[in-house]
Amino acid sequence: MDNRGDNRTNTVPIFFIMGRPRSGTTLLRTLFDAHPNVRIPPEFPIFLFIYQKFRKVKTWDKKTILSFVDHVYANNRFNNRTLDNLKIDKEAFIADLLTLENKGTIQDFLKKINEHAFSLFPKQEILQIGDKNPVYSFFTKRFIRMFPDARFICILRDYRDNYLSMQKLADLKLEAPIISLQVARWRFMANLFLKCRKKYPDRFHIVLYEDLVTNQERVIQQLCKFIGISYDESVFDFFKKTDESLKIYPRELAEKFHKSLMSPVNTSRMNLWKDQLTEKEVKLADTVAGKYADILGYERREKRFNLFYYLRSRPMVIYGYLLWKIMILGSYLPYQMSRWFSLNLLILVRTHHYFFGKKANP
Repeated sequence: MDNRGDNRTNTVPIFFIMGRPRSGTTLLRTLFDAHPNVRIPPEFPIFLFIYQKFRKVKTWDKKTILSFVDHVYANNRFNNRTLDNLKIDKEAFIADLLTLENKGTIQDFLKKINEHAFSLFPKQEILQIGDKNPVYSFFTKRFIRMFPDARFICILRDYRDNYLSMQKLADLKLEAPIISLQVARWRFMANLFLKCRKKYPDRFHIVLYEDLVTNQERVIQQLCKFIGISYDESVFDFFKKTDESLKIYPRELAEKFHKSLMSPVNTSRMNLWKDQLTEKEVKLADTVAGKYADILGYERREKRFNLFYYLRSRPMVIYGYLLWKIMILGSYLPYQMSRWFSLNLLILVRTHHYFFGKKANP
C-alpha cells in the first residue's frame, strides 16, 4: 500500500535528520526510507524559501494553494540538486493539497512536498514524514520554531574523518577544503546540537556515526522508538535496491559520493584519519575541536593548549562563525532576497577554488 496521496498528512508528524555533510546523514535517510512506515525524500532544501513566502498565510484558499505549488516548481534547482529527483506527480500533488483548502497550515503543506516524493521502497501506512538536508543544520533553532512538534535526529562523525570525506565535495565546489574551517563548522554544529538536546531533551537525539555503523541494530531501534515507530529489521536490506537506484540516479555521482550505500552498513569508513592525515593536520584539527571532541568521546592527540595551532586556526574559525551568522540572518530576508542569497552564497567557496583549486590548507 502506497500512502503517497492520503489525506492524513496534517496529523502525521515530521522528523529532521540534522548533521554536517559526509557525517552519515544519507545513510540514516536511506535506512529510514527503507522503513515501510516512513516517507523521507532525497535531499532538496526548499522548506526555508517556501516558508518565508507563505509563513503569514492564515487562510489557504484555492488561489493560495496553487500559488504555493507554482513556487515549489519555480524553485526546482538548488546547486546540483533538482526537484526532479523527488519525482512528484504534480497532478496528484495539487489534488491532495486542495483537500486541505481552508483548513491546512504552512507546516501541513510543506510536509506534503515530502509525502509525495518518490521512494524505491514499498510503503504501508505512513506514520512519519522525514527530511534530510544537511544545510538545514545551520538553521536548527529556526526549524524548532517552524515545526514546534517536530523531532530532530542529529548525527555527528569524527571531525577528522568528516574532513577527509568532505574533500570528496571539492569537485562540486560546495565546501572549501580547509581543515581548520571544516573542523570549526563541526565544532559549531556539535555545540548547537548539545545545547538543543539540553533545552529540548524530548525532541533531540544525538547519534554518532561510529555508533551507527558498529551497533546498527541497537541504534536504529533507539531511533525508531524516539520518533514513535516500530523497529523493522528489513531496513538493513536497503543496498539490495542498488540496481534500481542506478537506473534512476547517475551512476558516476552515486559511485563517487555514496558508494558506501551500495553495500551493507559497515565500519570501513572509520578512523581513516589515522593513516591519511599528517601529524600537523591532526594537531590542528584537535585544537579546533577542543572540548567538544572530549564531550562526544573522540580521542584527541593534542589535548594541551597550543598557541601556535590556536593562532593558525583563528582566521578560518572566525570566518566560519561570521558566515554562519550571515546565513542565518539571510534566511529572514524577504522571499526573493532570501532565495537569491542562499543560492549565491557559494560564490565564496568558488572564489577559494579559483585561487587555490583543490589544495587543502589551514
